[in-house]
This record gives sequence, C-alpha cells and structure tokens, in this order.
Amino acid sequence: MLNEPERLQCALYPVRSAFVWRQDRQPDGWGLGFFQGGEVLLQKRPRPAAGPVDFYALVRGLRTDCIVGHVRLATVGKQGRSENTHPYRFRSWLFAHHGTIDRFAEVRPALTEHIPDFLRRNIRGQTDSEHLMHLFLAFLHDGGKLDDANLTASEAASTLGASLGLVDRHTTEVGGTPSPHTVIITNGRVMVALRRGAPLHYYRIKGISDCALCRESQGDFAREPRRVPHEHLRGVAIIDGAAAPGAPWETLPESSAIAVSHDLTFEVKSLGAA
Repeated sequence: MLNEPERLQCALYPVRSAFVWRQDRQPDGWGLGFFQGGEVLLQKRPRPAAGPVDFYALVRGLRTDCIVGHVRLATVGKQGRSENTHPYRFRSWLFAHHGTIDRFAEVRPALTEHIPDFLRRNIRGQTDSEHLMHLFLAFLHDGGKLDDANLTASEAASTLGASLGLVDRHTTEVGGTPSPHTVIITNGRVMVALRRGAPLHYYRIKGISDCALCRESQGDFAREPRRVPHEHLRGVAIIDGAAAPGAPWETLPESSAIAVSHDLTFEVKSLGAA
C-alpha cells in the first residue's frame, strides 16, 4: 500500500530484485490483483512460467495504491485453472495465501458449515486457500463488518487470526496438525499480512530523498542530472520467502500479523492478541 499511486515504480525500485521469483521449482502460475479507479482488477496466468516471474516489471506501469501478487505452488486443486490461481476476490476483498491446510479433504465439510450460502456460492475452485478466504469473510459477515467501510486494520487482523484458529481446531479434531501459513488480505483501505511457521518480510517506505529511477529517466541530455526527491511518499511493501532479503527489509515476528490502515498507520499484532 502507498499514498501516491503514480509513484508505485519509484517506491519499489530500491527493492525491485526482491519481487523476482527465481526459485528452482517452476511455479504453477501467478496472479495480480490491484485497485484502480474504484475497481478491483485481476490479471492471472494459471500456466507454468517459462522463466523467472518479475513482478516489478509486471506492475511498474500501473497507477494503484494497493496491489497483491502471488506465485502458485500447487498443492490442493487442479493446475492450469484460473479459478485455482491467486489472488482470490470477493467484492472489494483480495486474498493470497501460501500454505496447505492439513487434511483439508477431511475438514472441508466442517469448514463450509461456517460459511453462509451466499458466500459459499462464490467459491469457484477446489483450493484450501479459497475456502480459508471465505471463512474469513464469513467471520466478517457474522460480525456485521463484511461491507463496513470503517473496518479497521486491527479488526481485520483479529478476524483473520480467528479464522485460522477455527481451521486449526477442526484440523486437530481429525488428527491433523496446524500448518505453516502466510496470508495477505486487503479491501483497498486496510491490508493485513499474517505469518505463522513461514517467513514474511516488510519494507516501510518513508520518503525518497533522491529517486534513482527518476534520475535515470533524465537521460544523457542532462550533464548533471538533478536530484529528484519524493519526500512525501509513504507505503508498506510485504513479501514472503525462505531467506531474509536483508536491509531495508524487516522480518515479521513469528505468529504475528501486520495491520496497515488506509492512512498507512502500521501495527504489528501477535496472533494471540485481542
């Protein structure tokens, strides 16, 4: 999330290498979701990528203050299907997830019992991730917050934690084990990123004193390129990954969530916090 949509590429330029998927395993697809002109837009490629997935190159031309990207490593749900490719959408909500619900086939009937019919009908794929999203939405609905424009980031974080707690309870009941997860969810006004058992990192953008990208754009015509500041640029970028990418990234503590408000107020919450 950031406060100047036209500066997305400037905000991510210093850490652009972190947004390139280069792992040994070929991804089973990728997707992008973003907010533009009051609309929620999706771009999905449900087929394996031929090479590295460069999210910075994919998003650098966009004007948006909130974007979610995801590389799929399929575990549950058929490959090559758009409906099984993240991020998932319901109304203004976008959701992306890495992790697998243990014994999902066994707990799926119990989980869907908590999801109202109007939300259940929106589940189009077979993945555990999409069911987790709709369980979160069901919790919001039960609390009268599903379409609440004033929903706080802290409330969204608590709801996501409670949703995962319910999954754990049903998993344990059938003899399974709570699994590692990273989750990102947003409605364009608030964003929550949750970590449990898998690493997640964040980068806080607090203004740019001299934008290297904008300096480069001055080209050879400027013998002494002038300094290009973006002093009021603010934002938060979040990635997951097995290795800490180093400065300026910070690592989210285990079993906690980042809650980012529309005004970019930033809070780290323990999953056990109320």
